[in-house]
Amino acid sequence: MNKWLTIGVSIVVSTFIGANAILIYSDKSQISRTFYVSEYDRVYENTYAKELEKESIVVPANEMSVTINVEAVNDIVVAEGDHVEEGADLATLKTDSAEDQRSLWETEKQAYTLEQSKLRTIIRELESERSEADSSSSGDGQATGGTADEIVDVNVQVDVNVSQDGNFAQGIADAKQKQAEIDRKLQIVDAQLAQDSGDLSLLSPISGTVSTIEERNGNYFIHLYADEKSVITYVQESDWHNIEEGQTVKNYSTHREGVVEGSVLGKTQVPANASKWLTAFEQFEHKIDEPVYEVRIQLAEQLETLPFAANLNSVIITKQAENAVQIKSKWLLNRSKEVAEVYMLTSDGRIARTPVTVPFDLKQHAILSEGLNNGNVVLNSEHKTDDAEAFLPFPLDLPTWNSIKAVNWKEYVKYLTYK
Repeated sequence: MNKWLTIGVSIVVSTFIGANAILIYSDKSQISRTFYVSEYDRVYENTYAKELEKESIVVPANEMSVTINVEAVNDIVVAEGDHVEEGADLATLKTDSAEDQRSLWETEKQAYTLEQSKLRTIIRELESERSEADSSSSGDGQATGGTADEIVDVNVQVDVNVSQDGNFAQGIADAKQKQAEIDRKLQIVDAQLAQDSGDLSLLSPISGTVSTIEERNGNYFIHLYADEKSVITYVQESDWHNIEEGQTVKNYSTHREGVVEGSVLGKTQVPANASKWLTAFEQFEHKIDEPVYEVRIQLAEQLETLPFAANLNSVIITKQAENAVQIKSKWLLNRSKEVAEVYMLTSDGRIARTPVTVPFDLKQHAILSEGLNNGNVVLNSEHKTDDAEAFLPFPLDLPTWNSIKAVNWKEYVKYLTYK
């Protein structure tokens, strides 16, 4: 009888102890207790950036082609590689072709003047719609003009919400840029028309370098690279989605000291295919075996010391967070896109679960832009009870090898033998 009583008592006691252990130490336990946390970190605010490093090349910010009928040309006075100033002679024209050429320039002037008028109207309408928009509005304008050799098309369409003023600004900026190009062409046409009828020349519309001179289908095509330079790179679709206009870009060259600041001017939606600049780019990048898209980078300063197609290393900052902190990504709880939670230690030593904003990750760390402050202590993701007390291991701060070498052996002996 004593034997069965002993067994029964043992079972009851064991059950009691086990049940209490489950109630106290189970992950779902709500009973207050102190948690021992072996992993924790104190966070400090900093600026973090997600970067895309790419090979890139120097290209002209603007390229233009000037066309003239072969029969009208007396002599081409420039050669490939020559530098020309705006308004400089590219070719002298035959006297007997003067009137025909002057008539063509008059036609061009009329077309450019019409373009100029329509662009001004487009800009006024966009500026008016931007200032008067309530919830949404749009501006649409189109102007077309030119000659058989050159046709200029302008098509500006903007559909925005009042909270997206940047779309209006982009449309206005595009129209004003086109207007500046038309103004420059008008100046050149006026200069050509102002020449003496017996001594006509074809003038350069920009200051730049003659890249090629081609004769095709009865016309000369003189291609010009503008003096102003920009940078282009090519990205695959996986990176294309992370590129946005206005992102900061840092450019480096082995032939130039320091960094050249820039920003993303735009990206194409059509694959680059057989672009001449892509051919140059492929000399610096690994073999490209899938469609790539051109990304143009506007520079804050000029690269006079670098030739066209020179190689650069461009670092595009795709995301950036200021006054942010970083923690191990695996310490996040219930993450959903850019929202998550973390365990942190309150000022009175208790565990708190707090929501955080996670704009991006860097390798094994998550960058938090909201939810934590400088100096907060973050705990690992093991289950813990809210408002419970936490017990952390005493921090271990080992001396560095440099600090050990800074003390000579005599001081060690003196310390060990001191009484």
